[in-house]
Amino acid sequence: MTQGFSEEVAQRYDRWYQTPFGRWADGLEKALVAELLGPPPAEPGKRSILDIGCGTGQWELWLAEMGYEVTGIDISESMVAKARAKLGDRAKVELMSATELDFPDNSFDHALMVTLLGFVDKPEVVLAEAVRVARNSVIAGVVNGQSVLGIWYKLKGILRKAGYGRPHFYTPGELARLVRQVLAASGKSAEISWRGAICLRQLLWRKSARCPFRGFIAMRADLDGHQLTGSDEDAG
Repeated sequence: MTQGFSEEVAQRYDRWYQTPFGRWADGLEKALVAELLGPPPAEPGKRSILDIGCGTGQWELWLAEMGYEVTGIDISESMVAKARAKLGDRAKVELMSATELDFPDNSFDHALMVTLLGFVDKPEVVLAEAVRVARNSVIAGVVNGQSVLGIWYKLKGILRKAGYGRPHFYTPGELARLVRQVLAASGKSAEISWRGAICLRQLLWRKSARCPFRGFIAMRADLDGHQLTGSDEDAG
């Protein structure tokens, strides 16, 4: 992403969370990320997390409510302004490029990116920066390119028409390969695990969170070398 989103896009982004589908999808996505993060901090502020591409602060607010010390960054002045107004003193929000994070190595316990990788020009650089500043884990959430939702977005060009550019929708295998590539270059060892949410056939796949056709995929690189669930081999 070479430039920030406009005020109009920031408003549309916020409104999406108030739609019936937006509320439903948001709840499923957050439950999925909560599972990959593990138990919340025993005491507020005891663990830190960086929300990269924080948008208007929807995820920052949720993370702060869970007890994390939260910092968010975004390249869009409009997004940052809305996030600051929404969050107040509950989280920090900085205007910053995801390709050049102005933080020392290992600054945060976790780094989180929700749908960001599909909208940036250099996803490998963004991911490498996340790995650099995180001590324990990096979690990346993406719209699944081989899901009904991803295919529908691509055919309709809905996100492009709404001012979001031309996003790339990763499959689980593509995302796993990108993560492995970045980890190999970083010198950090990690185990990869992933889960999926949002599926039209939710009931059929309710016992398998690694259904490869779910609309939203969240992948965790556990920088401690401890694998939570599944493996990168499952992603293909």
